[in-house]
Amino acid sequence: MKKLIPLIACMFLLSGMSLRAQTKMTDEQRQETLAKFEEFKTKLNLTDEQETKVKSINSEFFNGLSTLKSSGESKMAKYKKFSALRSKRDAQMKETLNDDQYKEYKKFQSEMKENVREKRKQK
Repeated sequence: MKKLIPLIACMFLLSGMSLRAQTKMTDEQRQETLAKFEEFKTKLNLTDEQETKVKSINSEFFNGLSTLKSSGESKMAKYKKFSALRSKRDAQMKETLNDDQYKEYKKFQSEMKENVREKRKQK
């Protein structure tokens, strides 16, 4: 679960929301993440309606993560709930985005995971 926290924080900021009180990101990291969100929006060529829906989907996802993070459940129980939250978000994104946008979204997620792994290796 500890390995997922940086990815989760990054994805939350990609939704355009602020996690300032819940994360320990520096201003530089925050700016980098916001720049990635702008890149994400540009790559997907989101309409205003889609952008609103994506922000809502991600907000719901990260509210669930916040609740999950503060729960006293076991790591396995948290992981199962995390997986369910992620699956729900992906299904909602698939409904919101067209096929090409969804493929690009999944590709972007994979790139973000790889970036997090690389940063973790550098520490």
